[in-house]
Amino acid sequence: MRPIADRRPNVVMILADQFRHDVLGTLGHPVVETPNLDRLADDGVLFSNAYCGTMACGPSRASLFTGLHSDAHGQLTNQIDLWPPDIPVLPELLADAGYDTALVGKLHLKPMSRRFGFRYCLRHDAPYTNYSREEAADSAYVKYLQTGPFKDDPEGVVRRFTEDEACFPDRDQKRFILGSNIVTEEDHEVPWAVRESINYVRNERDKRKPFFLNTSFYGPHQPMLCPGRWERLYPPDELPLPPGFSNPVGDKPIMINRFRDLRERDGWSETDYRDVFSAYYGYIAMIDHYLGRLFEALKQEGLWDNTIVIFTADHGDYMGQFRRFFKGGGGYEGSTHVPLIIRDPRNKQRGRRCSRNVSGMDLFRTCLVAAGAAVPPDTDARDLTPLVGGQGDGWDNTVLWKANDESMIVRDRHKLMRAARNGTVHYEFYDLGQDPWEAVNRAEDPLFAAQIREMRAELDAWHAEQDSLCRDKPKPAAY
Repeated sequence: MRPIADRRPNVVMILADQFRHDVLGTLGHPVVETPNLDRLADDGVLFSNAYCGTMACGPSRASLFTGLHSDAHGQLTNQIDLWPPDIPVLPELLADAGYDTALVGKLHLKPMSRRFGFRYCLRHDAPYTNYSREEAADSAYVKYLQTGPFKDDPEGVVRRFTEDEACFPDRDQKRFILGSNIVTEEDHEVPWAVRESINYVRNERDKRKPFFLNTSFYGPHQPMLCPGRWERLYPPDELPLPPGFSNPVGDKPIMINRFRDLRERDGWSETDYRDVFSAYYGYIAMIDHYLGRLFEALKQEGLWDNTIVIFTADHGDYMGQFRRFFKGGGGYEGSTHVPLIIRDPRNKQRGRRCSRNVSGMDLFRTCLVAAGAAVPPDTDARDLTPLVGGQGDGWDNTVLWKANDESMIVRDRHKLMRAARNGTVHYEFYDLGQDPWEAVNRAEDPLFAAQIREMRAELDAWHAEQDSLCRDKPKPAAY
């Protein structure tokens, strides 16, 4: 039994959904200003080469919370359960170690009947019913809207979100991406999540214990339009097209771009694309602004100097790369590369950038080690603590990633991707040090032949090994 004056660090994990790795002011983004995240990086460590554990919201979050690749935890796509159903997850392990645990926002782990170790839980997985009726029915944020600003039309909230979502992919992609923008700034999910997180910190936590708080934003995932000042914070006609917007994809057998084809069929112009960029950038600026309030509340409560703050995302967004949006369709950087900032007050080396290759699932072991909690023996996660402290010697600078029949290996600044398309396995190879926007597939370049051969053998063997792990587990219908 630990004493009441337990000085183990608190952990605040901020998890965004579909947040590009490079849309941060501190990384020199040409448009978006993120002063609060920039200050967090100045007070901690920014990992410039972090990758998500797997693809899609639920599976990637499952990898982060279990420390396992998707074939091992069984949640191969959204809307299916972890397998086995009692597989231990991070909040449960932290609760067992004496932490108070809280969730505000998106979790996206299944089954929804399981609390996943959160004592305090205001879950918001989705505001629509297109894929799962229970998500909207369970959502604490939807309940907030229905009992507050939309109390005169409670059913209209879910109906409007559902109608917008139903526009994908071939009815009206622009409405699907932007949404109908039906709430005020005060009632948007970002201020709601921050208010409720602050309320937990000030009023609802068990002050006898250290705490783990997962503040999890629904965005900048679509619907992207934000109300008021954020809607046109970055005027569309002033925005540059991103690098890689016009890159050809003829040398990319893994690329899937059918949604772009539908947009071009519908006559999308550069103006339409800029409208989306504007909404996405405004959403990120809004998240950053309200994070400043959360950070200030932690300071006012006297918690800042004993709280590890982590900011990351479940996956990225192409956001114009190859004229694509969203995620998936291969292991390309826009989709798999995520932001990661760790601010640990115990670390005296502040304002560092770490270029080592790491995975979002590494946060599983990192948080358990920081809490002094037991780490399951079968985890795939690594402890980032040495890298946070500037001790990178001996780090295997390799990340492996798999999403069903797609996989990749990133070693140093080279990436080999593997995917089955129409019954044939294809490979793509990129020199990310020279080509961060993946303009040229160099899989047939003799300069890299020996390296590709070695990486391919390793990736093929690992891919087959992972496939064997899920042989007896439930599969999604489209697997």
